[in-house]
Amino acid sequence: MRYKYGFRFGFGFPPFGFWFRGPGYFPRREEYIRMLEEYKKELEAELKDVEEELKELRGESQSI
Repeated sequence: MRYKYGFRFGFGFPPFGFWFRGPGYFPRREEYIRMLEEYKKELEAELKDVEEELKELRGESQSI
């Protein structure tokens, strides 16, 4: 099967992944660093959301 624009390979952790454009393709160093930095920002945002959720739940449980 041929892919016109490559295919996504992400180990089940969307949206992080590589776009393989052919056999033996691996992202360039700059592209790989950019991808990792974006993924780090997404994880930090997710962590912040989880911390806020925990604060809300703890605040509600103390008032009961």
